[in-house]
Amino acid sequence: MLSSLSASTPTLVWRQADDDFYVATLDGQYAGFVTTGLQPTTFAAESGRGADLGAHASPAAAAAAVAAAARPAASRPVPRPDAARGRRRSSRNTAGAAATRPAGRAVGPR
Repeated sequence: MLSSLSASTPTLVWRQADDDFYVATLDGQYAGFVTTGLQPTTFAAESGRGADLGAHASPAAAAAAVAAAARPAASRPVPRPDAARGRRRSSRNTAGAAATRPAGRAVGPR
């Protein structure tokens, strides 16, 4: 079942460690695992660095998540920049703002 899955070079190799536990290696290095999830019809995946890759409906889908996480960074798609990261700080001068606040008012978001 999972032993037939492989990625392009370098090769991802799957080995069955227990009845419901499969371990992946990439060029001899640990790359992650797939096991039955908390629900009987789900399969949990974890990357070689310990990241939870979620619960999946099939062992093949869980194995694909491990394979995607194990791919070298150069072959991964580059994410688009998030619009929220591009927010700019206000350019107005806030140096005198503290002096004009009434005493006893909290400083921070309202």
